[in-house]
Amino acid sequence: MKLKSLIIFYPSFENGGVENIIRILIKYINKKNIELYLINTKTKNLSDLKKIKNLKILYPKKQILHFLPQRISTSLSCIPKLIEIIRGLNNNHTVIHSMQSNFISILITKILSVKIVIRNSEDPIYSIKYSENKFLSYFIFCLRFLFYNFADLIITNSKGSSVSLRLFLLNKNKIKYIYNPYLTDDKIKSSKKNLKKKNIIMSAGRLTIQKNFISLIYAFKQSELYKKGYILNIFGKGYQEKLLKNEIKKNELEKVVFLKGWVKDLQKEYKKSKLFVLPSVYEGLGNVLIEALNFNTHCIATDCKSGPSEILNGGRGGIIVPVNDIKALSYAIVDNIKNYKKYNSRLIYAKKQLKRFYFKTQCHKYLKTLNSVLL
Repeated sequence: MKLKSLIIFYPSFENGGVENIIRILIKYINKKNIELYLINTKTKNLSDLKKIKNLKILYPKKQILHFLPQRISTSLSCIPKLIEIIRGLNNNHTVIHSMQSNFISILITKILSVKIVIRNSEDPIYSIKYSENKFLSYFIFCLRFLFYNFADLIITNSKGSSVSLRLFLLNKNKIKYIYNPYLTDDKIKSSKKNLKKKNIIMSAGRLTIQKNFISLIYAFKQSELYKKGYILNIFGKGYQEKLLKNEIKKNELEKVVFLKGWVKDLQKEYKKSKLFVLPSVYEGLGNVLIEALNFNTHCIATDCKSGPSEILNGGRGGIIVPVNDIKALSYAIVDNIKNYKKYNSRLIYAKKQLKRFYFKTQCHKYLKTLNSVLL
């Protein structure tokens, strides 16, 4: 193996699925005697990573440029640190793995002649279609055409995303889809200890247009399951929080629909909830579905062009409904609750397919792919 140094470029270390994947990757690769560097601007919630022997966590020396959007300012602040580390390593044995702000990292690596593998975690077409900022989205669309072709490889997390990504690349062979290394031994072991299911429907994710929780709230109201003692819990934080609270109040659902905020570990919530719903308008994969299935929770998801349908095997492992179809979503929720035992067979089937997301298998693929650009 030629890979001796791996730099993970992820300026804004936030709370979510990608951060969990980074943690799992780092802990796996750490055992392979490879020098690891993580470049980011966050200092909190990294206590577990700071204990890793072969990992150096690097923070920018310059202050963040607050007059720019957060993602852009944090990325620009990290450029000097990225350049400094690259210049101190042997380019023949070093790979940059960019998991955020790929345009900036691609530009730097091409100037300094070092290999780069970027990660694309969402469907690039539908992320533009449903974007809150159309001008910025089309600008990023153009940048993808310009920059992605200069990456040595692109890892995407689902078959659907890889298909959309082909539109941006002249060399289609640069795209490698690798499912997220999400299920660890601890999670699999914990899933065998189940709690008694309660009359709870749950969902989780950032409170944004992409996650489409407003449709779920309307669908839950149409289902009228709250009249039978069911509640809806939504976990996450985001800029739509005020809007969602207003809709909950407007529809007189304050006693049955709850915005629970961000929770570090949702295991207990999955275990006690009867049903998990992912109402997104687009996804890259949908890690929360993997977790819900692992913890024996029935699942309903929208038919995004990538991600959820792959996890639920086209409906064989759960229920798939059209995107933004509130009536269909409401009917699916009611049908699942009404015929709960019948849908157990889909859950059993889905759980058998979860080996696709086992961390050792997928981390091995990641490492093999990262090393391949040096061959």
